[in-house]
Amino acid sequence: MSEVEDYDDCFPPQALPIGTHKAGEKPQDGLQYLSIVHSEAARIPDVISADRRLFAPETGDMALRDHTMSSRDHTTALSFPSSLINEQVRKFSELRQYCSRMQSLHPNKLQGDQAQLNISKKTFDEEPCLSLVLSLSQVSVMELLDYIQELCLSTEQKSRVPGSIGCWVFSLLCVVDKPVPMDYMAIIRSVGRRCACLSSELFNTLSSENLQTSSEHPNFQFLVLFILVCHYFEQFDLLQEFGVKV
Repeated sequence: MSEVEDYDDCFPPQALPIGTHKAGEKPQDGLQYLSIVHSEAARIPDVISADRRLFAPETGDMALRDHTMSSRDHTTALSFPSSLINEQVRKFSELRQYCSRMQSLHPNKLQGDQAQLNISKKTFDEEPCLSLVLSLSQVSVMELLDYIQELCLSTEQKSRVPGSIGCWVFSLLCVVDKPVPMDYMAIIRSVGRRCACLSSELFNTLSSENLQTSSEHPNFQFLVLFILVCHYFEQFDLLQEFGVKV
């Protein structure tokens, strides 16, 4: 027996507990997410050859992102006004602290399936109720954000973005617990990408001088949400994806 085989025998085949997860279902916690990773890893051969075409942008959000970037003047690096970033992050942080204090008055948590019963796309035409948002469990919050990014913020359905969808996203992000698990962060990143695509027309025109005028644009709310995802939740690589200077 080789030294490598002897070394491998010193370790158990499973070092971490792994939850059970049915194929096709979304993970509900970290253990189920680990189960998905474990099953996917088991199907990967020991040696693979990467095809660069696998990393080429496809349709949907990535295609719109590339179209947005290709239409820019690349001689000037795109950046958001620091005053806008600092102000929005500060206000968002203060609101999160307020929500955290208020949540102590709402100990009852709604189950994910209960919160989902009355949810439809029309739900997001009305502004969210504070008591409902504060009572949501983290699972329910992420289910709603996932629903929103798939159906309400889809670039394929851009003509029908619910009227109060920006308020819903902002409110739900206010009650997301930190640190954010990787599976939950993936949903938040998807929301950020959707918001960036919806507000892409502002990327080239936004500046400190026209900040007041730009804030009146109907899609300015999505730009703010994109900034919060990148700067408050520290997903700075999303800025680079859309050609924005970090």
